[in-house]
Amino acid sequence: MRIGFFGRLRESLGDEREIAAEAGETVARLRLRLAALHPEAARDLLGPRARACVGDRLVGEDHVVEGEERVEFLPPLSGG
Repeated sequence: MRIGFFGRLRESLGDEREIAAEAGETVARLRLRLAALHPEAARDLLGPRARACVGDRLVGEDHVVEGEERVEFLPPLSGG
């Protein structure tokens, strides 16, 4: 599966990574796997402020990721 990163995560992990999908993997489990593979980014990956997006929508931690879906981790949004 392809995983895109934005904000601080992009700074430490680059634009995109690819890892093998596990059957029934949730966003929460994916975060844990990524944090174990990339401990330098664990704080940002596991923090409550980074949101996951699949397709064009934000998804919750219990969203099951299909093998061909692209998951993106986004920083908190601000604006005015």
